[in-house]
Amino acid sequence: MATELTLSCGEPCIGCGVQVGEEHSAGCLETHCPQTGLPQAICPGRHGHSGGGVWTGLVPGEEAAVGFGWFAALRPGEGWVPVTPRPDAVDYGTDYMPDLNRVFAQARWHPAAQKWVHSRPPVS
Repeated sequence: MATELTLSCGEPCIGCGVQVGEEHSAGCLETHCPQTGLPQAICPGRHGHSGGGVWTGLVPGEEAAVGFGWFAALRPGEGWVPVTPRPDAVDYGTDYMPDLNRVFAQARWHPAAQKWVHSRPPVS
C-alpha cells in the first residue's frame, strides 16, 4: 500500500541538532549504518564508520515504513500492533506511527542503493 502521508521532515536531528540538509555531527547515533541500514545507536557491528551523512529529516527506516504502508499503534496490554492509516489521513501523529520495528525485521537493506526493500519470500 502506497500512502500520501506527510513524513516528519523538517525537524532538526534529535541526535546532533543539525538542520535538514546539513551533515550530521561526527558520532551522531541517528545516522544509519551504510552496511546494515540500522540506526548507528542499535547497529550490532562496527563497520569503520562514525556517523556523518546528511540529515534528511527522517529517522532511519521511516521513509521505507511509510512507503510500504507499515504503521503501528501502541495499545494498552497489547504493545505495538500493526494498523492501517485512515484513508483521509494526511499526517501521522499520536494515533499511530511508522512501524520501524517491522522495517528492521521484515525488509532487507540494499547497501548499494542505500535503501530498504521488501524482503523476498523464501523459495521452496
